[in-house]
Amino acid sequence: MTAAPKPPMTVRQRQRMKSKPHVIDWRIRAEVIREAEGTCVWCGVHGGRLDCHHVIRRSQGGKDVASNLVAVHRICHAYLHENPAEAKRKGFLA
Repeated sequence: MTAAPKPPMTVRQRQRMKSKPHVIDWRIRAEVIREAEGTCVWCGVHGGRLDCHHVIRRSQGGKDVASNLVAVHRICHAYLHENPAEAKRKGFLA
């Protein structure tokens, strides 16, 4: 007996990460957030939990250096990865 086919994923459903999250050294992260003055460089809103986003993706050889990282809110970070064409057009992906 075969299993019933899975329904297609909706926009709200997310796949689980296949690897462990990458941890950026706290000193580099602090430098990136200090440089951004605690403001998300994507939406321009000050405060909140900020992630470091790689402009040149790690899979493309991007390094964990301040010059390759920007501070963005977690939800903005997810948006950047879900909309790579827009992110690239605005300079958030190389």
